[in-house]
Amino acid sequence: MVSIIIRCRDEEKNIGKTLHMLFNQSVEVPFEVIVIDSGSLDKTLDIARRYDVKILQIPAEGFSYGYSLNYGIQKSSGDIICCLSAHCIPYDNKWLSDLVKPILEGKAHATYGRQTPVEGVNPFEEVFLHRHFPSDDRWKGRISFSNANCSFIRKMWDEVKFDEDIPSWEDYLWYLSTKDRFIFKYVSTACVIHSHPFSIKRAARIAYQDGKAFGYMKDKYSFDILEDKSSVVDKFMYVLEDIASHTRFFLKKRYLGSIFILPFMKLYLYFNYWKGYRSNS
Repeated sequence: MVSIIIRCRDEEKNIGKTLHMLFNQSVEVPFEVIVIDSGSLDKTLDIARRYDVKILQIPAEGFSYGYSLNYGIQKSSGDIICCLSAHCIPYDNKWLSDLVKPILEGKAHATYGRQTPVEGVNPFEEVFLHRHFPSDDRWKGRISFSNANCSFIRKMWDEVKFDEDIPSWEDYLWYLSTKDRFIFKYVSTACVIHSHPFSIKRAARIAYQDGKAFGYMKDKYSFDILEDKSSVVDKFMYVLEDIASHTRFFLKKRYLGSIFILPFMKLYLYFNYWKGYRSNS
């Protein structure tokens, strides 16, 4: 049994598409779908009830990414857990089969799939997704294990639960806490469509949460995500390369308007990230 855990709140625009694709998967293993809703005020639950899913509800004020997953997994019965964001729409009907195949074959304990954006919806997010979720299995940089599109054996969760206090990056913290005992594999063919409309306010909020999360990981778990960029020069060079890589991508895609606001946007986001990081002190 595979238990697919979907976190959602006010996802009426996408959850129907996601569930439609889930229940049209070509896969031999049985699966259940558990929807964890944290206070939707739109038609999300009405749409979800059209499908054979188990709906669990938690109050909005009690939500955290880690808590919602722990709660959903606790109520599930699968030997393999699959996490999928409500707005991550499987690209084809082989998504689930490809995602769990390395686990069923004994080649991995956990897998995570590709996330591809809708072009032009959010150019800044496009850069991030293209950088961390390439079309093949070869790339440089950190492991990008993500609860937006992943699967793992239940034993891993039995041993290490998701942190319920970290504001974001609960998936990366879980990876860091388990990577020395379990095998993770990236599956580029297990692809989902994942995009958020561009919003300066939302981007600033996420930057703040990311900074807060990284500070939390360092203070509580001694995981220093920035340890290889400890000096001022290292940080300055990282910012320059980040802006340069965005510029190259925007030129290639002809997102000329995004190039104009790029330096101001990145500096504003780094400022909010730093505020979040320092808020733990």
